[in-house]
Amino acid sequence: MRRISWRLALAGIALSGAAAEDSVHAQTAPGGSAASPLPPVTVTAPEAAARRARRAEPSSRASATRRAQRSPVTQSAALQSGAGLSSGATPGRGEVSSAVTALPAAVTVMDAPAISRLAVSTYGDLFRSLPGFNVSNYGQGGIGYGLSLRGYTDAEHGRDIAYSIDGVPLNEVSSLHTPNYADLNVLLPETVKSIEIVRGPFSVEYGDSNMGGSVNITTKQAEPFASVGVSGGTQGTARGVATYSTTQGAWLPYLAFEGYHTDGYRDNSFINRYNSFNKVTTTLPDGATVSFRAQAYGTEYGSPGYASRDAITAGAISERSATNPTDGGNKQLENFVTNYSSGALDQELKGTLFVSHQFSNRFADFGGGQRVQHEDRTMVGGRVSKVWSGAIGDDIPVQVLLGSNWRTDVIEAFQAPTVGRAVSAPAVVNVGLTQTNVAGFGQVQIKPLPWLKFTAGSRYDQFIYDINDRITPGGTPNISNGIASPKVGVAITPVKWLELFANYGQGFRSIDVPAELIGNPGIQPFKIVSREGGFQLTFDRFRFLASYWTTDSANEAFQADAGLPVTFLGKAQRNGYDVDARWFVVQDPVNSVSLFANYGGVSARLVDAAPSYFVPNVPSYVANVGIDFNVATVNAQMLSGSAYVTFVGRKNLTQDGLITTSPYSRVTGKLAYSWPEGWTAFTQATWYPGDRLSEIAINFGNPVNASSADIFVSAQPTLAVLAGLTYRFPTVMAAAAPKLVTK
Repeated sequence: MRRISWRLALAGIALSGAAAEDSVHAQTAPGGSAASPLPPVTVTAPEAAARRARRAEPSSRASATRRAQRSPVTQSAALQSGAGLSSGATPGRGEVSSAVTALPAAVTVMDAPAISRLAVSTYGDLFRSLPGFNVSNYGQGGIGYGLSLRGYTDAEHGRDIAYSIDGVPLNEVSSLHTPNYADLNVLLPETVKSIEIVRGPFSVEYGDSNMGGSVNITTKQAEPFASVGVSGGTQGTARGVATYSTTQGAWLPYLAFEGYHTDGYRDNSFINRYNSFNKVTTTLPDGATVSFRAQAYGTEYGSPGYASRDAITAGAISERSATNPTDGGNKQLENFVTNYSSGALDQELKGTLFVSHQFSNRFADFGGGQRVQHEDRTMVGGRVSKVWSGAIGDDIPVQVLLGSNWRTDVIEAFQAPTVGRAVSAPAVVNVGLTQTNVAGFGQVQIKPLPWLKFTAGSRYDQFIYDINDRITPGGTPNISNGIASPKVGVAITPVKWLELFANYGQGFRSIDVPAELIGNPGIQPFKIVSREGGFQLTFDRFRFLASYWTTDSANEAFQADAGLPVTFLGKAQRNGYDVDARWFVVQDPVNSVSLFANYGGVSARLVDAAPSYFVPNVPSYVANVGIDFNVATVNAQMLSGSAYVTFVGRKNLTQDGLITTSPYSRVTGKLAYSWPEGWTAFTQATWYPGDRLSEIAINFGNPVNASSADIFVSAQPTLAVLAGLTYRFPTVMAAAAPKLVTK
């Protein structure tokens, strides 16, 4: 902890000093770059292409997006809609654009104002109200949540979604916890500019883990104010957060620091955490933008373990009791990230370089005795992409995206039985490995008719493993796998208010060395094929999205919980549908009130495996109904917030479907009141009106013929309440025209 503390202090002092040193300099306005021609076809210059574009409208909304990013008014309510569209400011599926909303897929985009209206106690709350998501809180301290999309299980720490923050991948390949373990506890909600979600493996920019979908998080560059906030609530929860930023000067800082503590609902479920986010951005003479970011994060936590569902319902034990009072762990992370961007939105050249180091220890007892999982991981890598936009002749808008990414993880992994956190027997895993992923990707969009657009792309990922198995030297051979992931789609827009879309995409997950490759030297990466078709209706005050999808998996890999053995279930098929609707009751530059509802139905079945019919831990449906609002009251004061009810269907806990959870619901709400002097007071609550044992329920017995005695749970609190106060003060001098937009 001391080692991380002094690194944290140095990083914060260095970046704060750089911001102060350049605070007197004027900011250089970014500029665009000329479009590059498209070889080897005849391509018109951007000016000529624009004339045709005004008829077919392939890029007018892209320009509007650029203007909207600079506008004081954000279209946050619209951006949170299932399609990610915002009153003409965001490109739709029928437009030739590099915006994620132009993909022929089910996409959701959420911006900073929308996030500020959500009740967020942990990062999982960012996703709970969004269409298609199933979010489960394990209640085991500072470990990654159970996030899932498109019929994947919530028991595997979000491993089947590809996550990135500012172009840096978050999934931990070859993790001891679970393959491609995803821990987003490092994310500070206050630092988030936008979250882009693509449901299904339909974005060519994501490879490993892009099976249920992808989540791309972009952090802020600058705001014209600083802030100080404190909050507290039930379960002994206390949080303090401070930010500093300004939109003046050649170097624009965004600095944030968080301190957090909670006792947790169950015994031995405390969390202590610090998080320091330090980012500075500057504009180069040629108009390019460069950001440098350093982050330091640390947490220590207790884990109450999982308790017998039968014993709790019979009153034999308390739902709050801990299975093993010495379970828990810690994690520390430091990273440094550089982002580069040059050119207009649809001619953009982007690059990312990153280096990250983390180590973690987790002590957990799942009924067979406690064991420790220790990992020390260094990750380095980068990413580059370029977009060219133009037209073939003077008639056919076209866009080409090319890119490449590289990532190398150097990992030390150790697992052994322990008693009271002391190693009690020889290690069962003791491996050092280097895993490298090199990939290239490309995509073409072409619009031969004003109402028709085709999208086609592919990526190729090469994985290289260098393994040192210290328990069985030479027993785990080095391997090298290459995986292609083609993707195609079509969008039809016969009238401006209707979008029809269909797509086909392949996705995959890489092999995990400790959990899968050791003992299975011939195993191959896990591949899926997914198809989707849908439509969206977009009117001034109403949006409606519906899609039907199906996914085929060649070999289903199931893990009841982190650290337990991986079971291979064979072929599986998932199918389902998403429905997402939003009605803007009030929508003007000052006031917004919208009602929303979404529903995702899922069937996840094993193929030719009777009597094993079901993929475990997949709810039959997840639905949300709610409201969000931001309205003026008196004297420039504002009332904002959101409230919604989540309904989660029954989950099969065994492959034969004989043991299940019960359907349950959750009510979540937040109310905030702001004064023009800079003060904001808020309160938020989460309430489980009925079943509190079904969000997390795990089968520790036989996956086919288990009994109810094999089901273990982690109870959720009936009610969790949080309240706080934030003060914002301007950092822009009165002589300068303030930019009231979050960058």
